[in-house]
Amino acid sequence: MRRQFFYAAFLLLLLFSNGAVFHSVAGLWEEPQKKASQLHSNYRKIVVLGGMASENSVNGLPRFSQSSDRLWQGLWLLKTGKADTLILSGGRGTLFDKQKPEGELLKNYLDDIDVLSDQIIIESVSRNTYENAVETAKIFNNTGMSKEIILVSSAFHIPRARACFENQGFTVDVFPADPLTGVRPLQWKDFIIPSAYVMDQWGVLFREWAGILMYKINGYI
Repeated sequence: MRRQFFYAAFLLLLLFSNGAVFHSVAGLWEEPQKKASQLHSNYRKIVVLGGMASENSVNGLPRFSQSSDRLWQGLWLLKTGKADTLILSGGRGTLFDKQKPEGELLKNYLDDIDVLSDQIIIESVSRNTYENAVETAKIFNNTGMSKEIILVSSAFHIPRARACFENQGFTVDVFPADPLTGVRPLQWKDFIIPSAYVMDQWGVLFREWAGILMYKINGYI
């Protein structure tokens, strides 16, 4: 029995550390990458979701994560004229989080590097994806902007994010960022060499799937 358990654990280790296996599964889940030319030309409002930065307690600057690709892709769309307004949505992650809200943190950062403009609207109240959609809808309703948007978030997060925003009355086109599958072709080592990084990436997918389940249970999507 002990030997069978060992073999089973070893096989699971090989499975969940295999880059090719993860690439295949993540590729089936994630929103495919697209060119800017494929975006709906009449959608002029970009919504970029937070969850990309936390406050450095020493110097007060943002500490960016991999998901900050959302911000850079959104800014690129804005600055190249693919849209005329960018709404950056993100507040504190939890009710008792004492850090500065993410939206305010990024607003100060963009102002410091002379990127902030009247084309960028900051929403810093929301704490999760559902609240991103709710609080962003309030901004659109109060300003009378058309609720046709280009939604920018991580590729693995797009399915849940899009459902939340559609549930708030938005018509959504998407521009996925930082894909888990990467943008390079698979190499031989992805098929045969176990990777601790790949195991960590499975955790991202599992958390996202759990999040979707909870959102369905709560009626958010």
